[in-house]
Amino acid sequence: MQVSVIIVNYNVKYFLEVCLHSIYRAINSHAVEVIVVDNNSADSSCEMVKSKFPGVKLIANTANAGFSKANNQGVAIATGKYILFLNPDTVMPEDFFDKTIAYMESHPKAGALGPRLIDGKGIFAPDAKKGFPTLPVALFKTTGINKLFPRSAYFNRYYAVHIKEHEVAEVEVLSGCCMLVRKDVIDKIGGAFDEDYFMYCEDVDLSYRINKAGYQNIYYPEVNLIHYKGESTRKMTLTYIRIFNEALITFVKKHYSQKDAQLFIFIIKIGIAVRALLGIFKATLKALHMPLPDAVLLLATLMVVKDFWVNQVIGALPIPAASVYATFPAYILIWILSLFFNNAYDNPYSALKVVRGMAIGTIATLAYYGLLPAELRYSRAIILLTGISGTALLIAMHEILYRLGILKYIPYNKLPKKAVIVGSQEDYAVAANLLEKVPYPPELAGRIETGNTNTHSALDTLPNLRKILFMAGIEEVIFCMRDISYATMFRQMEACGAGYEYKIHLIGSGSFVGSNSSHTSGDIYSIDKRYKLAEQDKLRSKRMIDIIMALVLLLATPLLLIKYRNFYKIIAKSFIVLAGISTWIGYAPHTETALPKIKKGVLFPYNILPDYSPEPEVVGQLNMAYAQHYSPLQDIKLLLNNLKYIA
Repeated sequence: MQVSVIIVNYNVKYFLEVCLHSIYRAINSHAVEVIVVDNNSADSSCEMVKSKFPGVKLIANTANAGFSKANNQGVAIATGKYILFLNPDTVMPEDFFDKTIAYMESHPKAGALGPRLIDGKGIFAPDAKKGFPTLPVALFKTTGINKLFPRSAYFNRYYAVHIKEHEVAEVEVLSGCCMLVRKDVIDKIGGAFDEDYFMYCEDVDLSYRINKAGYQNIYYPEVNLIHYKGESTRKMTLTYIRIFNEALITFVKKHYSQKDAQLFIFIIKIGIAVRALLGIFKATLKALHMPLPDAVLLLATLMVVKDFWVNQVIGALPIPAASVYATFPAYILIWILSLFFNNAYDNPYSALKVVRGMAIGTIATLAYYGLLPAELRYSRAIILLTGISGTALLIAMHEILYRLGILKYIPYNKLPKKAVIVGSQEDYAVAANLLEKVPYPPELAGRIETGNTNTHSALDTLPNLRKILFMAGIEEVIFCMRDISYATMFRQMEACGAGYEYKIHLIGSGSFVGSNSSHTSGDIYSIDKRYKLAEQDKLRSKRMIDIIMALVLLLATPLLLIKYRNFYKIIAKSFIVLAGISTWIGYAPHTETALPKIKKGVLFPYNILPDYSPEPEVVGQLNMAYAQHYSPLQDIKLLLNNLKYIA
C-alpha cells in the first residue's frame, strides 16, 4: 500500500462527501486506502460514508476523542508507506498523489510534505507554511502584532513570509490539515500526534519532532488544495484564543527548558490577555453596530416627543430631570432588547422585524411604566407616540445608512444571488431543480458549457468564464463536477478571483458546498431536513418565550393556587426555566441524536394524555416535526394545555 489517507470527521458530512469524492478521483493508479475516523458526529456522516463510499475504512467513535487521538486511531490500522493526514473540509486536484508521491520518492530526506493551500474563494492561505513558536514568534502571534506587519519576515515569521508563495522550500511547520508523512518516520519519532493536544498545535509538535529527527518538512506549492476552514477563516473568539494558547503552552512545556518555558508561558499569558481584551472590544463593537445608533435615535425621539407633549399638547410643567434619568434609559433598553429578541438585527434584514420588535417593545414599556411609582409616571402618550414615530424613523435611518454603505446587512429582498452553473445541460437541469428546494436559493442566470464549443442553451464556454461573470454581473459560480476536473475548477477560481463565490455540486448529492468569503468557515445549500431550531434567531425566540411565560406564571401565582393542585411544581419549574437550566418544551426521550441541541424540556412537544404513551417511532416523528417547524406560539399552546401535568 502506497498511501493511507486518514480523515478525522466531526459533523461536516457535506464537506466530507466532497473531500472523499476528490480523493477517489486523484487515486489514479496508486495504491491508496482511505480511513475515516468519526468523532461521534450527529449529522449522519457515518451513514453517508457507508452508503456512498463503501471502500472507506470507517472507525465510528462513540465520543469525541479529539483530533490527535482520532488520527492515532487511524495510524494504528494504516498499512501505507506514507500517511496523509487530511481534514474533511479539503478538496484535492486529480494530480495530487501523482506529484506528491513522486517528490517524496525522489527526496528521501523529506520526512513530510504539505501543499499550497487556498481558501474557498481561491485565495492563498498563509497557514500552509509556518515557523516554530520561538519567543518572538509566539509573542507576535498571541498578541496579534503579526497581523499589523503581514509582509515582515521578522514580525510574521509564524507564517514563514520569508518563503515565497510558489517556492518549493524546507519550512519548520506544515499545516495539519494536509500532511503527507513517511510511515517509517512516524515510527522513528515515537508516533504521530501527541494526545496531550486535543485541538491546535499538534501539527507544530509533529513537524518539530520530524525536524529534530533529521528530516525535512517540505512546503510543496506545485500542487494546490482547498481548505475551507483554515486559520484565516476561524473566528477569533475568546474560546479559540484560549484553546490555541493552551496548546501552545503545552508545546513549550514539552520542548523548551524549564527556565525558558516559564518566561515563554508568562509572555504567552500576556498575549492571551491582550488578545482577549481586543476580542471583547471588537465583539462589543460588532454587536452594537446596529443597536447603538438605534438607541441614540430612540432617545432623541423620546426627548423630542416629551418636549412636544408637555409644552405643546398639555401645557404642563417640565418633567423633572431626575425622572427622565430614572426612566428613559429603561425604556430604551426595553425597546432595544425587544428588537434584538425579534431578530431585527439578524440577516436577512426586514422592516417587518423592526415593526414587530417596536410594537412588542412599546407594549412591554407601557407595562413597565404601570409598575413605576406615581411620581415617575408622567404620561403613557409619550411612550406610545415614541413607539410609533420611532418605528418609522428607525426604518428610515436603516435604509439611509444602508444606501450610504455605513450599515451593512442583507435586505430580505436582496438575499438571492445571481449565479451560473458550470455543467452539461442535463446536470444543469438536475442542479436547478435541487436549488428550487433549498432556502434562499440563488437566481440562476444560465449555464456555462464545460467544453470549448458553445451550444445554443449555454451562456458561454468555460474558457470565457471570467468574461461572462463580469459582463452579466454574476455573483456565484456552481461547479457540477461530473464533466469538469477539480484541477480545472481550481484554475478557474484563481483566474476569476475572489470577487465571486464558488460552490461544488456532486451529481447525486443533495448539497452545494463552498465558502462565501475568506472570513467564513463554509457555506452550504442543502435539501436535507432544515431544522428551525438549528437557527440562532429561533433559539433566541424560544428563550424569550421561556422567560416571558415563566414570569407570567410567577405573577399568576394566586390563580395557580386556586386552579392547579401542582401549583408549587409549576412555580419551581418557572424558576428553573428562568435560570436557563431547562426549557418549557423540549424533546421527548428518544434515541434520535441528529436533532439540534436544546435544553431538557419540562414538557414534551405534544399534548399529554394520562392513559396513553406514544410508540417510540411516533415520539421520534413528533420530536423531528417540532425541530423542523418550531414556532413560539406552539410553545405557548403546549405549555398552557399541559400545565396540570407538570411534575
